[in-house]
Amino acid sequence: MPRTGKSIAWGLIAGVSLTGCGPGPLAEAGGHRLTIDDAARLIAEHSTVPPDTQVARVVAELWVDYTLLAAHLSADTTLATLDVGLVVEQPLQELMLAELRDAVIDVDTVVSDAELAERFAADLPGARATASQILLLFPPGGGTTRQRDSVLVVARSLRDQLLGGADFGTLASRYSGDPGSGSRGGSMGTFGRGQMLPPIDEAVFALQPGELSEPVETPLGYHVLRLDGLSIPELSEIGEEFRTLIQQERMAVAEAAYIAQLDTLAGLTLAEGALEITRALMESSPSRLSGRAASRPLMTWTDGVYTVGDFMELARVSPDGFAEGVLAASDEELEVALRRRGRQELLLAEAEARGFAATEAQADSLAAEARTAIRERAEVIGLLLRGAVPDTTADAGAPGATASVPEVVEHALARIVGGQQEIVPLGGVTFLLREEGRWRIHEARLAATVERVRELESR
Repeated sequence: MPRTGKSIAWGLIAGVSLTGCGPGPLAEAGGHRLTIDDAARLIAEHSTVPPDTQVARVVAELWVDYTLLAAHLSADTTLATLDVGLVVEQPLQELMLAELRDAVIDVDTVVSDAELAERFAADLPGARATASQILLLFPPGGGTTRQRDSVLVVARSLRDQLLGGADFGTLASRYSGDPGSGSRGGSMGTFGRGQMLPPIDEAVFALQPGELSEPVETPLGYHVLRLDGLSIPELSEIGEEFRTLIQQERMAVAEAAYIAQLDTLAGLTLAEGALEITRALMESSPSRLSGRAASRPLMTWTDGVYTVGDFMELARVSPDGFAEGVLAASDEELEVALRRRGRQELLLAEAEARGFAATEAQADSLAAEARTAIRERAEVIGLLLRGAVPDTTADAGAPGATASVPEVVEHALARIVGGQQEIVPLGGVTFLLREEGRWRIHEARLAATVERVRELESR
């Protein structure tokens, strides 16, 4: 089975459903049908937005997902009939990689008290600075070299004036291009390490209280900085936490070295045109690929290949926004992401070669956890059959009568279309449901559904 990198959290999101009678189904799923008339009636009676084919498509997509899930719940509320293999694959892989890490990474994690004190003095963990600045902005677009040099001359002049006794707040109010701190006499407030731009962070935490920095360059311009106060926790307060951080850093360095060595030995290489192919896949989002297309390599290494089919399976079980992220990424960012995926495959292959695998008990536990989480989300949406919808055919004294799959799905979808509940997409679970169940959306009938909505609204 191709690996997907799918985590449990990615699978815990939900969709919607409705069934009905009448000719001309817009969609079919789990032995139920959503007719054009039923879909049109639902939109006409509940929707607050003008009808169009996109609205009809959303109704059909949600109906399919909710119907498939409700059918599983109807058969067994524990969802034992739902194969959650792909949902738990990522956590199972993480267990394998943890065993590999324990076997191949040998790091000295002993941090002496002397080393701890030395690193504490250098890094100032937990420190918070109170500082002020005067920002001299570059011209729009960054300006020319000559213009930037002119800004630097002004910054140095202001620093000289401050050293000569000029009032910082007065100069900041007059010259600073930062509307926030400038209007407060240059005050930047109080902040911790890593909260400001790296050049500012480095400069501020290298100062002594009351000291001025040399002009510091950032993409915005030149900053003249003053440290007004510095609060540093005692080593005794956070020493053990900081010791753990140092140990984690050592482990991360060792892991990176091991992965780089594995990468080099395996010869991980991106196929020609890999970036363009991945973008084209996300733009077109094909529901099915030919065998030849699916087997086309995106990355290769010794005795291994990562194909278009592998990538599309990852995309199908990934959270909403995956395709948008791929399309928005630069070439460099996309290459880094693909190589990271390739290295994950290399590590998993190495773990398998060494015989590392999760136990059956671990797999069963993760599957049970996934099914419970999916069921809880379905209950929030209203897809559990018992008591979800009043059963008008039952005796008045039996409020707990079991509703049918069509009833719970229609009820849930009506609430979403009417705006009483937000859409919660099923994400990776949608892929599981649709791979396992029989379903179809008749694209050619979307326009007819919209026309039927308009007819109903005109009455």
